[in-house]
Amino acid sequence: MAFNPFQRRTPRDGPATEFAATVAALPDDPHPPPVSEGVDVALDSRPAETPDVPDVMTDFGGDSLPAPADTGTEQRPTLSHIGRYALKGPLGQGGLGQVHEAWDPLLSRTVAVKTLQFNLDMPARVSLDGLFLNEARAVAGLSHPNIVTVHDAGLSAHGVYIAMERLHGRDLRQALAQGWRPTPWQAAQLVRRVADALAYAHAHGVVHCDIKPANIFITKRDKPKVLDFGIARVAHGAALPALDGMVVGSPHYLAPEQLQGGTVDARTDIHALGVVFYELLTGRKAFMGDSVEQITFAVLTNHPAPAHELHSGVPHTLSAIASKAMARDVEARYAHAADMATELRRWLERHPEGGNTDAAPAFAKATAAGAATAASSSRTATRQRLWSW
Repeated sequence: MAFNPFQRRTPRDGPATEFAATVAALPDDPHPPPVSEGVDVALDSRPAETPDVPDVMTDFGGDSLPAPADTGTEQRPTLSHIGRYALKGPLGQGGLGQVHEAWDPLLSRTVAVKTLQFNLDMPARVSLDGLFLNEARAVAGLSHPNIVTVHDAGLSAHGVYIAMERLHGRDLRQALAQGWRPTPWQAAQLVRRVADALAYAHAHGVVHCDIKPANIFITKRDKPKVLDFGIARVAHGAALPALDGMVVGSPHYLAPEQLQGGTVDARTDIHALGVVFYELLTGRKAFMGDSVEQITFAVLTNHPAPAHELHSGVPHTLSAIASKAMARDVEARYAHAADMATELRRWLERHPEGGNTDAAPAFAKATAAGAATAASSSRTATRQRLWSW
């Protein structure tokens, strides 16, 4: 029987996933997630970075492993083709499609190919394909060391496909679930890099709309790369009615204006990044509940305690940055992601000793209880269906 890499799966009653972004567990991962819990993108290309504060993102153990040789990918059996790409094997499944590891014979390199399929009537599908293709082409114009590189996008008989760099590592959601607890300095460095990536994308007219740990990939060089620019903007925008029922996930990181159907702009991404920063600093989610409705209500009404009040080891400056970024009032947030990045960079420059990872075990112990509480509170909520992939 022929292998069909484009077959859609029907919704299941099991736990909903975060956006099946672009994540494949490493071979030596002691707790590899099921294929359906993440979709890996990625190449291990290493774009040059501008000099900045030294990195101390070294607590990821075996994730910093050499990537498999591209020649090995080329020699594996080909399951099917899409465009010029020879599909070698599945990396993951999402609500809107699949991601496969593939070989690009033109440029002799391994890539990840994401396909997007929709069970819609032909006019709606053609319209939606066009929206996604336009977004993919816009994202292909982005070139930043902390944004996953999109090499190519096109249409096939199976719908839109996007070819991206093949990353090796794990996403931030996986890292936290597997027990990694950053020090405040490490959290500030990671979030500063993501803020720089957002500032760059926003300057080029691209808003993400779905920043969360599952969409922040940690490469084997322990550097963050933001995944899935463009795709989320379509799903959360004009095309949302057409995708009703296909998109699942958690509203923990969605801004109030997204939940209320308001205007979405760069400050929406800043809110989500603030929520991620808060979680890294405290070991718990900012907005919790036992159902989607409770979490949504918390996002719209609750004022989370400042991070430094939950854990005395959190510097007041970093606590204030997180609170400002995730302010409920759009006008109270940073106007630009670059402003948030600048404040984080200044703090990092003033506290170079914060990069000492000897402080990590004590801080991890302080945040462990918060993480356990957050995991328990969100277990029911993650089984609910809302907006993700």
